[in-house]
Amino acid sequence: MKKLFIGIFFLLLCKPLFAEPVNLKVKVDRDKITIGDKIKYEIIVEYDNGLEIEPYAAGKNLGEFEIKDYKIEVPQKIKSGRFVSRAIYTIATFTTGEFTIPGLKIKYKDLDNQEKEILSDEIKINVESIKPSPNDKDDIRPLKSPAEIKAKLSVWIFVVFILLIVSIAIFVYLKKKKEKEKKPALPSRPAEEIARDYLRALIEMKLIEKGLIKEYYIRLSDIIRAYIENRYRIFAMDRTTWELFQEMRLKRIERLHVDKINYFFEDCDMVKFAKYTPLQKEIEEAYKKAEEIVNITTPKIAETLN
Repeated sequence: MKKLFIGIFFLLLCKPLFAEPVNLKVKVDRDKITIGDKIKYEIIVEYDNGLEIEPYAAGKNLGEFEIKDYKIEVPQKIKSGRFVSRAIYTIATFTTGEFTIPGLKIKYKDLDNQEKEILSDEIKINVESIKPSPNDKDDIRPLKSPAEIKAKLSVWIFVVFILLIVSIAIFVYLKKKKEKEKKPALPSRPAEEIARDYLRALIEMKLIEKGLIKEYYIRLSDIIRAYIENRYRIFAMDRTTWELFQEMRLKRIERLHVDKINYFFEDCDMVKFAKYTPLQKEIEEAYKKAEEIVNITTPKIAETLN
């Protein structure tokens, strides 16, 4: 019996030696919500000292949910000597049903500089429509009887005539405005030529070297937005990333291209609006992604001839 207790004691002492170098946990504060509700999606990464954790963007992995706000904490060292980093995202959706947030994949390099990855569990969330309250019926009141109008018939005919003229004028104005805004104007040169010229000019501005990282991402994002307008003739400059993503899906643009464009804009938004400071490697990758978007969406010569 004594040997058994000694064995258990040493087993407990050795347990940390067999712990995973990286532990990944994701959770939400609620798994059942009504449409439009905001929930907290938290990512907790615990890892050994000396490991290199690659940056990750949770916005690419939220399914039907979109990010409304988020906070990334500075990694903290805990008593065991390991580090813990947390990221808390406020997310929401305006579609009902049962949705799944896919498992989050994080890559890292171990102490031997070997690249590895870890995957979190999926999270299921049920989104219900807003149910009417039993008290809502109290808000319904019977219609009042029409008020007696004592006015001359000629005055009302004049008022109706004026309203009719105004209505016609508004209708014509809105129709012309809609026709004018239906599609952006055609560019003077091929869309890919314009985009590549602006991308080269962006590098020559040396904004990164000057420390103007946010300005760099704003210009990089605008170049690709302008390219999308010229390529697909849909308005992109004044739309949010989510609105543009939905518009591109409605236009039946190839899904692989739409996803790459959406991921690119989400990365840019992290820097533009969330005060995220990217690493040099991420900055270089963002530029390469912009070039890739232009390259893969440029029609091939054979397609152009057809």
